[in-house]
Amino acid sequence: MRFLPLVVFAFMFLAGCGKEGAPVTDEHAGEEAGHTEEAGHTEDIVLTAEAAKIAGIVIGEARMVPMQAELRVTGVVTNTGQGRAVVTPPVDGKIVRLHVGLGALVRAGQPIATLQSSDLAQASATIIEAQRGVISAEASVREARSNLDLSRARLRTAQASLGRQKEFAKAGAFSQPALQEAQRDLNEAEAELDSATKEHELHKAQLERAERLYKQELISRTELEQARLEVENDRIRMDKARRQIDLAKASFAREKQIAERGLSNSREIQAAEAEVRSANLEVQQSRIRLSAAVSGVSGAKKGLQAARAGYSAQSGGARGSGGTVTVVAPIGGVVTHREVTIGQAVERTTEICEIENLRSVWVTASVPEKDIAKIRKAERAQVVVKAHPGRIFAGVVQVVGSRLDPKSRTMPVQVLVDNWGGALRPDMFATVALGVGRRDTALTVKRTAIVEAGDRRLLYLAEEGGKYEERVVQTGRVQGDLIEIVSGLEPGARVVVKGAFVLKSEKVKGELKGHGH
Repeated sequence: MRFLPLVVFAFMFLAGCGKEGAPVTDEHAGEEAGHTEEAGHTEDIVLTAEAAKIAGIVIGEARMVPMQAELRVTGVVTNTGQGRAVVTPPVDGKIVRLHVGLGALVRAGQPIATLQSSDLAQASATIIEAQRGVISAEASVREARSNLDLSRARLRTAQASLGRQKEFAKAGAFSQPALQEAQRDLNEAEAELDSATKEHELHKAQLERAERLYKQELISRTELEQARLEVENDRIRMDKARRQIDLAKASFAREKQIAERGLSNSREIQAAEAEVRSANLEVQQSRIRLSAAVSGVSGAKKGLQAARAGYSAQSGGARGSGGTVTVVAPIGGVVTHREVTIGQAVERTTEICEIENLRSVWVTASVPEKDIAKIRKAERAQVVVKAHPGRIFAGVVQVVGSRLDPKSRTMPVQVLVDNWGGALRPDMFATVALGVGRRDTALTVKRTAIVEAGDRRLLYLAEEGGKYEERVVQTGRVQGDLIEIVSGLEPGARVVVKGAFVLKSEKVKGELKGHGH
């Protein structure tokens, strides 16, 4: 406003000195102007193009637009329910890395900080121990199944031997085929032992290599345990083959002795029956051991599941491994506070940072008691704040309160406002224009086009030849930067929407000159 007198002065100088379109200034013209005003008419204001430019004249158009009356009240900007998050660690520990700084724009799930926690390290060790328990239990199951297979094979052998003995008893003597079969069983058992021994040597060499690679951290603990398991399986296989050889040798020796003596095999039948009973008992015991081993695997897996659940509970479901856990952003937004530093010890209640998402905000308007009945949900609203003069933020009424403030006798009305760019900040004071009443089409101009002169409302129409006509109008409702023209104007009229005050000043100056004559 301090520069307005200079603009007016320059405008007056140019308007008075301009040759083209300049007003007549001789004394007779003044008398004529006086007579014209007395007749109820006013002279148009005439400006040169240069004078209009200096005065900052901007022309707009009177337009018909949908319009609604407004109720203007005060309000305060606040976060929405999803617009603010305080980030805390899921477990006690020490900050070893900060991934974002103050003012950083983050997305949901983006790493915020990395912590080291002794509690998590202990929980991780429990998981590793539980994994070893599962591996050991599964190895016990494989060994029990192998022993069961061996027991069943022994039972089949004993049953076959008993059958042969009974056949020999019918014939009265042992035959050579029995001796040959015993020899064949012995040969197969020895071949199995030889094969198992060779694989054992190969797997031992692989285990030694795995142990070296593990010490060099080139393979995982699980791969090392698998190599050890293969060596153990070979040992079980060799033991099985040796027991099979012992059985085959005993059977061969017995068959050979019977064949050499040519005696009745009644005693051998009894021995074969005893062997069958023993084999049956061994099969039953092997089944019991297998069942116990399977139960052990189930228990070990439950222990592993519990260990993992304990780790997940301590880490709060955050990404982590061992004693390290990464805290991530629960929402997208801007880091507005950061309270920790690298190396700082933190607890579960320690605030690492605060994130605000100001994509949309609440503006809580305070509506006087007498106007509450006018407010409706889903009605439009417009918000302005001192921090951004001239900018209007659009919103929609979402919540109409149910309880008056006993001190101010106002009702809180929450308006959801689109805040793309984050211009509105929490705790800003605002002026809220709430749409009330019915919506209809009205003739409007920019509010800046209206000039007040006592009780009158004036505006200026732009005409051809740099002329400007002053027009008295009746105004109505206000909506944002628009004002309703109830009478005195037609749609499509070219109206001065900027610089009208300069024109009013020039009009007053012209009238004063006219009275002077």
